[in-house]
Amino acid sequence: MIRKNGEYRIDIREKMMGGNGCFVVENILEPEQFYGKGRLFAKGTLAPGDSVGWHVHQADTEICYFLSGTGIVKEDDGVQTNVCAGDSNIVAPGHGHEIINTGEQDLVYIALILFAEA
Repeated sequence: MIRKNGEYRIDIREKMMGGNGCFVVENILEPEQFYGKGRLFAKGTLAPGDSVGWHVHQADTEICYFLSGTGIVKEDDGVQTNVCAGDSNIVAPGHGHEIINTGEQDLVYIALILFAEA
């Protein structure tokens, strides 16, 4: 199966997880395409100053791979790390994070969320 650019469902999530602004989600896979193994595979975009607020992944793992822009990832150990293209953030079950666009361009990344018991 091929899905062409422009065919993906786009969600605009305002104040995602209590964050600022909007998180634009371009869904690469739809829920039924995970076959019970996960819940998100998408390209996410945060405009300058926007964020995905603090949240904890209880029963899943999230991997964020940054494609462009600059930002900060805050993790539950208190560490704040500057991120840019080529960096990744891996959040294991029971841990949390927050993603903030601190740059002057969109912060764009691929997000994959897989169930821990998949």
